[in-house]
Amino acid sequence: MVELEKAVPMAGTTHRRSVWTTLTGWGTLLSAAGSVGCALWGVGPYPPLVAETGLAALAVVLAAAWVVASRRAPHRAGRSPDTGAGLRWLVAWLVPLATLVCFDLGFMVSPEYGRETERLEAGRFGSYSVTVVRLAGEPVRGHNASDEPVYFETDLVLSLRYDSGPREVTVPGMYTRHEPPKAGGRIDVHYAPGDPRPDSPVLEDGRRWGTGVIGSRLLLVTLLPVLMAGSLLTGLLRYEMPGDFRRFAPSVHLPALGIALLGLCLLLPTALGWQAGGLARPAAFLACVTPGAALAWIWRTA
Repeated sequence: MVELEKAVPMAGTTHRRSVWTTLTGWGTLLSAAGSVGCALWGVGPYPPLVAETGLAALAVVLAAAWVVASRRAPHRAGRSPDTGAGLRWLVAWLVPLATLVCFDLGFMVSPEYGRETERLEAGRFGSYSVTVVRLAGEPVRGHNASDEPVYFETDLVLSLRYDSGPREVTVPGMYTRHEPPKAGGRIDVHYAPGDPRPDSPVLEDGRRWGTGVIGSRLLLVTLLPVLMAGSLLTGLLRYEMPGDFRRFAPSVHLPALGIALLGLCLLLPTALGWQAGGLARPAAFLACVTPGAALAWIWRTA
């Protein structure tokens, strides 16, 4: 195997470096990684995502501090030292994981849906067999394909057992197969016995969209491309990482930081639960391109 030799530092070349550039630079990346990790772990199951937004804001502040520290750092002779394996690995995986978070945030539930799910789970939401008290309307026979069972749609008055006591609830549009329901019969519904609200939902279909990014049904679908992209970037950055990647250069890092900041601004409506006139979800999807675009700019210009 032929190994490439490192270039010998050229005479007269200098770079800026200090303890503060190291601390603020690593602090920026680790804060951004913490924000992405909290989103994937589901620390905030639904908006507002306080921890994720706070860490992202900290990353912005530290990035600005890194720029200031880099401008004030003393000159050192020789070229910048090679970037370590830890930095290459962190950047290679942070970019695709941040893209994954941006994409799946576009499918995050609303704050109202998240709070509703939290209340129902606390009230032991699940499937229960309950008694039909009476029919609140005439059964309507459905028209399925010939090879499917006949079903009936009926408004039913059901007797439900709550922790606060039994309660009769009228549920519209309940489905039964093969034959219409009868008073005194049993039927399966989803409800939360421990939910004290009088308008607590009673549903035939209890499936609910998972809260948090990690609860998204699309996470498994999007995880495979992330693994492929992370492995590819790890190999590319190990083979060739721009020499000025970790040393501030205005034409290199300021546009890249601007692209990353744009991505954060596009994610704010979703992360904080703002309605934003229906534009929050498209903005989150648009933010997907910003992590890769920032890295591509640095790679091209450094």
